[in-house]
Amino acid sequence: MRRFSKGSVRIADTVSLSIALLVSLFGSSLAAGQSLKQILALRVSIQTLIVGAALLAVWRVFFWATGMYRPRQSSSQLGFLLRGPVAVSLSALPVALTMFLGKYTFSQMWHISLLFAVTGLLLMGLNRVVLFTFYDSVQPALRKKRNVVVVGTGPRAFMLTQQLLAHPSFDYQICGFVDSDPQPDCKGLAPVLGPLDELENILMRRPVDEVLIALPLKSAFSDVQQAVAMCGHAGVKALYSVDLFQSKIAKNHTVDEETGVRGMEMVHSDQRLILKDIFDRTAALFGIVLLLPVFFAIAVAIKLTSKGPVLFRQERWGKNKRTFGMMKFRSMVVDAEARMAALEKHNEFGGPMFKMKNDPRVTKVGQFLRRTSLDELPQLFNVLRGEMSLVGPRPLPNRDVALFSEPWLMRRFSVKPGITGLWQVSGRSETDFDQTIRLDLHYIDHWNLPMDLKILAKTISVVFRGKGAY
Repeated sequence: MRRFSKGSVRIADTVSLSIALLVSLFGSSLAAGQSLKQILALRVSIQTLIVGAALLAVWRVFFWATGMYRPRQSSSQLGFLLRGPVAVSLSALPVALTMFLGKYTFSQMWHISLLFAVTGLLLMGLNRVVLFTFYDSVQPALRKKRNVVVVGTGPRAFMLTQQLLAHPSFDYQICGFVDSDPQPDCKGLAPVLGPLDELENILMRRPVDEVLIALPLKSAFSDVQQAVAMCGHAGVKALYSVDLFQSKIAKNHTVDEETGVRGMEMVHSDQRLILKDIFDRTAALFGIVLLLPVFFAIAVAIKLTSKGPVLFRQERWGKNKRTFGMMKFRSMVVDAEARMAALEKHNEFGGPMFKMKNDPRVTKVGQFLRRTSLDELPQLFNVLRGEMSLVGPRPLPNRDVALFSEPWLMRRFSVKPGITGLWQVSGRSETDFDQTIRLDLHYIDHWNLPMDLKILAKTISVVFRGKGAY
């Protein structure tokens, strides 16, 4: 199964139907005797855009209702052949209704709807061929493996592990097993990382994306509960593998689209995160284009006033404890990190994070950049690359994370780090470590898109006032 298809196929289908609608309207106009020049001279009204947006929403509902994006359907040609014609035919109905309300003749309505359905079906089939061919032939080296830990070492764990190993396209990398009483079934497949009681500590330091619980539900119910609770504390997705023929709870749980493993997710749903990712990357791209003159001016100011590179790149911890190179405009002297040890005693933040007013390492231009938060602008490129979000917990350096002593603190790594967040709009450097962590966890537990927009609006206000920044 192709993991990428969950988002890419949906986007490609939307584009395909939009093109199909334009083609059908274009063809109808030509058939009615209009010239190409007349058609291209037509202006698009606000009302037309609203109708188009409504059609997109209705199409999405029809595709969801017909199961186009259910497990294993969006990632196979057979699933498309079985459900595609039904979904497209239903999608043609609101098109026909729109034509009827637009006072088209019955003949025009019929021809537009038919051309839309045929063109849409062909384009959707073509986009799947292109996407699947690209994924299977070009993208394997680019795909990110999902690190998983399997809880259990009995027959159930053996069957699950064999399934994952037999299908590399699942993109799972098995880190190891966790079991208080290791069984011989899984010997040699992957190392045993420790007993169940150590699961939380294992998740604390390892980059783990998911935990697959492969324990018998009836005889090990308390262990299952314990594993789910530990995953919840650590902010790691927990999936429970059940026997679909023996367990009634299978119908009440989500299904992973690649493996068919039923599960209980401890983090936000994929659809919400896809929406957030689309918003983040689109806004980041627009921000980079609009702020290019500002980028250039800052780069010149840094070069003219201090020695060293314009950009500062530092390894930070991101989602699921994966590290990445976070970019900032350099606001300190070149050897700032080498001087850190001598300044540790002046840490005014408390806890693992380091903050210091009047830091002697900050340059004159750096003081202005930090006060206005302009030093953070290059992180728009991190957002564009998918390493960060616009809003989220701040990414922490190795020095800070190494001082984390409680496993529950790792829950802040269950989402992508952000350029701004609740901490930045709630006092920034004026808050202490405990307040910062509470704000981060509150954001993780209550995140939604309106909340992101509100935080972004507040961030602009905070930046202009320079409140709490140093």
